[in-house]
Amino acid sequence: MEYTFRWFGPKDPSKLDDIRQIGVNGIVTSLAGVKYGEKWTNDLIRKRKKFIESFKIDSSEFLKWSVVESLPVHNDIKKRSGNYKYFIDQYKKSLVNLAKNKVTNICYNFMPLIDWVRTDLNFELPNGSQALKYNHLHVCAFENFILKSKNAKLRYSSKQKFEAKKLLNSMSSREISKLKMALLGGLAANDRKYTLKDLNYEIDQFSELNHSDLRNNLKEFINEIFPIIKKYKLNYNIHPDDPPYNVYGLPRILSNENDINYLLNIKKDKQIGLTFCSGSLGVNKKNNLPKIINKYGSYINFIHLRNISHVGKSLDFYEDDHLEGSLDMVKIIKAIIKEEEKRKKSKHPIKNIPMRPDHGHTILHDINSKTIPGYSLLGRMKGLDQLKGIIKTIS
Repeated sequence: MEYTFRWFGPKDPSKLDDIRQIGVNGIVTSLAGVKYGEKWTNDLIRKRKKFIESFKIDSSEFLKWSVVESLPVHNDIKKRSGNYKYFIDQYKKSLVNLAKNKVTNICYNFMPLIDWVRTDLNFELPNGSQALKYNHLHVCAFENFILKSKNAKLRYSSKQKFEAKKLLNSMSSREISKLKMALLGGLAANDRKYTLKDLNYEIDQFSELNHSDLRNNLKEFINEIFPIIKKYKLNYNIHPDDPPYNVYGLPRILSNENDINYLLNIKKDKQIGLTFCSGSLGVNKKNNLPKIINKYGSYINFIHLRNISHVGKSLDFYEDDHLEGSLDMVKIIKAIIKEEEKRKKSKHPIKNIPMRPDHGHTILHDINSKTIPGYSLLGRMKGLDQLKGIIKTIS
């Protein structure tokens, strides 16, 4: 595997001068400063690439821009309404400009409206470190009694609503504020932070969109950009839903093997591939991750490795140490290495799949420093070293 690390650009508290010291070759980043849906210009891409490549990691090698994460797909494209034709045109130009700068591995998602969801951005673990957590009852409380979404009551049982109201009444004003911050766009990669009014409005815009509609819109989008992907030899890789079940009544697009199979059959081309995220797919207890890698491995062009712990029989989970939790990381890594061994004997263009340690606990002095939730430098560095140890032992 090629070791990479997520960096959110010049405003990221984790600096490239530090990242170059921790044992990675590649940087995973985007142009977050560009207005959502607008074209990434050749000049901006070139400047970002040149900046990354100015950081030396040994006597003869410099950091490189390995993967774009993410080139965001505008919600009009996902709905296939509004100004979607304009945004597709802008998207095509961004793809061409990335290719001209030889940045060819691209991660994206097709999750409607909300990129990913957690309800607690600093859940304290017994050892004092902090993790990201998802609590479904908190979402129920937020939807029904804070957001007051008009259709929320249809998505939950009477018992869930009763328990959610009881939970909300027991929470302090500070805890409620933290919940609102998390669910109104407090996570990295969300295109913006919402007000309650804005979020309700945006949810309503998706009210007529079901799972089949979203699938069809993804298919139409891929059909439109596929000629550029082929011409410029791009690898275009969808990220799974996070979490892999409906939130706010919004349909999901890539939560299980059935969804993966649908996507890969749109073109049956390895350039229309997968970002394999163990944490996102692993939340769905029915997903057999080593089996998915063995079956669809040749389509995996980018990897996120993190672990999660399921909480009982509920939909709740929190992000655990990379080698702890509910997922068997050793079996997952064995399956990935097996896929890479196959590639040595094939014409697959990506022999060493870029992998980044996904998320990490906030630990040590990062707890009292400015960090992006889930993206503590020290926590991810710890996860990277744990993963490298397993990879070294197995290889």
